[in-house]
Amino acid sequence: MELSPKQQIVEIIKKSEDILLISHSKPGGDSVGSLLALKRVLQEIGKKVSVVVSDPIPNSLTFLPDISDIKKTVDGSNDLVLKVNIENIDIEKISTNADGKTLDIILTPQNGKLDADSVKVESGKPSYDAIIVLDTPDVDKIDKIYDEFTELFFETPVVNIDHHAGNEYFGTINLVDLTATSTAEILVAIFEALGKSKPDEDTATLLLAGITADTASFKNTNTTPKTLTVAAQLLAAGAHQQEIIQNFYKMKTLKTLKLWGKILSNVQKDTEYRIVWSKVNNDDFVLSGVTIEGAKEVMDEMLANTPNADVVALLVETDKGMVTVLLKGIKGTDVLKIAEVFGGSGQALAATFEMKNIQLSAAEAKVLDEIKKIRAKKLGRPITEETGTVQTDVQVEKAKEVEPEKVVEELKVEAPVQKEEKVEDVTEETKEEEKKSEDSISKAIESLEASGETIEAEEIPKEKIIQKDPNSMTHVSEILKKFNPTDQQKLNELRKKNEEARQKLKQEKEHGGK
Repeated sequence: MELSPKQQIVEIIKKSEDILLISHSKPGGDSVGSLLALKRVLQEIGKKVSVVVSDPIPNSLTFLPDISDIKKTVDGSNDLVLKVNIENIDIEKISTNADGKTLDIILTPQNGKLDADSVKVESGKPSYDAIIVLDTPDVDKIDKIYDEFTELFFETPVVNIDHHAGNEYFGTINLVDLTATSTAEILVAIFEALGKSKPDEDTATLLLAGITADTASFKNTNTTPKTLTVAAQLLAAGAHQQEIIQNFYKMKTLKTLKLWGKILSNVQKDTEYRIVWSKVNNDDFVLSGVTIEGAKEVMDEMLANTPNADVVALLVETDKGMVTVLLKGIKGTDVLKIAEVFGGSGQALAATFEMKNIQLSAAEAKVLDEIKKIRAKKLGRPITEETGTVQTDVQVEKAKEVEPEKVVEELKVEAPVQKEEKVEDVTEETKEEEKKSEDSISKAIESLEASGETIEAEEIPKEKIIQKDPNSMTHVSEILKKFNPTDQQKLNELRKKNEEARQKLKQEKEHGGK
């Protein structure tokens, strides 16, 4: 029966004597807390352990137990290697001579001659039985020692333990738990499998620090019942929860607060797509002395305190031409999809990526355009094919219907003079009555047009909209077709009464003449 990844990790740990622990570049609370907690447990079971973090440790993490045990690079072996260039030379004999103080190494060539310039002295290469990489989704994110000692990673079994959805399963053994809030949460189960089900106070503090960092002190929506259960167990084991809260959230340097001020002063919001974002240039970032992890903290405040915000983005110009983009979202969003477009990684609710050889303003425009595209798909909004830009609600509505003002304007056409049978000797009173009747029709039409109640632009087929022609007049009957049946019936009754009045006046005139 094949062993599970957790069982395979336990087996390789038991077989190994010398283990290297590393994580990703730009360390955070989960990565550092997990590294140190694993170091303590491995040392308890008799293993030799090295923890390496090349980048600076954030000030908020310096209170953690054993923080001084972290090294900047890997140590070489105790071997001293003498490299001798013997090109075109055959060595006949190698002998040594030791007198208790010095060691002579004698090389006797069969042909040619060796000189001091042919000899080079080096330290031995680092050597480990296993490398455990924590909280790192892909090879590109591994601490920079991967680039410095690449051969080491090909010669040594690599264990990959992570909780990010974008993990590339780069290890010899891969334990990726997407349901876990943090790598620290995964380690609790591994410790139990190693027979260390109840950690000591310092180990419990390190694990709780990792969980607290990746859940924003249990405020994030990724917090699960299991997370709270594990946290309760760690508190019962003596974890210093208040010390963690004090250092993570209540102790900010003046430079950090000033950087927060810069970020918050640059906050912008797109209410249509529910996006909030900000940016900070390289000069302000470098002057603050704050790490990316420190800048992340302000995002929690932006997300928690901005109403109707689904996605928060922070663009940090970490170097000239280099922009790091941090994304966070609420439950139901998937910022990882946005990050993956730019080769980033992370989780559904928290992701990050880097953009190289680009100015901050250009990066801002590019990132926002991509966010809007993905948000548009989620919200069911159309995207124009030519430019790829998202149509706003206003643009969509304009595409669907004719503007009401234009319809009203087109309906305001003059009715032609109706050719009627001539009535002789019409009195002034009759003319006045006819004028009043015609005015009542005009007023009725104008009233209907002004109210807008009977003019529904979307219900009028395009081919039926009357276009204005300066050389022709439109009959009143054509205008009346635009109104709904109820209003048209009222106008027909009005016209009928008008016609009856005209006929009555005509009859009275004829009888009067007789």
